[in-house]
Amino acid sequence: MKKREENVIRYDGEGIQKVMRVRDYFADSLGMFSLNVITGLVGQLTYFYTDKVGLAAGTIATIFMINKVFDAFTDVYMGNIVDNTPKGKEKYRPWILRMVIPTAILIVAMFMVPNVSEPIQLIYVLVTNALLTAICYTAIGIPYVALQIVRTNSQEERSYIGTWRAAAGYVSGMFIAIMVIPVTNMLGGNQQAWIKLGMFFAVLVAIFLLICYYFAKEQ
Repeated sequence: MKKREENVIRYDGEGIQKVMRVRDYFADSLGMFSLNVITGLVGQLTYFYTDKVGLAAGTIATIFMINKVFDAFTDVYMGNIVDNTPKGKEKYRPWILRMVIPTAILIVAMFMVPNVSEPIQLIYVLVTNALLTAICYTAIGIPYVALQIVRTNSQEERSYIGTWRAAAGYVSGMFIAIMVIPVTNMLGGNQQAWIKLGMFFAVLVAIFLLICYYFAKEQ
């Protein structure tokens, strides 16, 4: 009976065939949850770098500004790559899978600032942040945003996708804001505590991105 119900063709108010189910909306929203976990953790880095690693706040702000400029260029470059994907191949979905492992590694690497001279620490911070935010995040984020359009022709379903994504992003942001400081303090409050938290989020993000990839279909 259930199988029969699943095979029933459904249409929206404009007569356009629907292709999305609750599991599809949920799986898709995990992509936004993962992206917001990354931005949430990056938002905590000023505190981590200054209070746990001992770097100057002004220098960290400069590094973040450099990364923002670099990110603006990688956004355009990534859009170009996606637009020039050969016909007949999926344009957007494969990038989620390609970036899972690099993203997970870099989430942990962000907190593994070595105990060496300050110039080397600053180079490490610059490189790991640029790789995570300007490369991996961009390589997932731009194709992921485009998936909302190519997953369905129904405007109604696209709006539902947007609603699910917004809700997942909000939950993710609250999750990071409430959890990070208390949990790291509970784990000892030192750099090792942040590394452990990074490992947890790296695994979580990897699993959620894989689920998002598995259920995403380019129509």
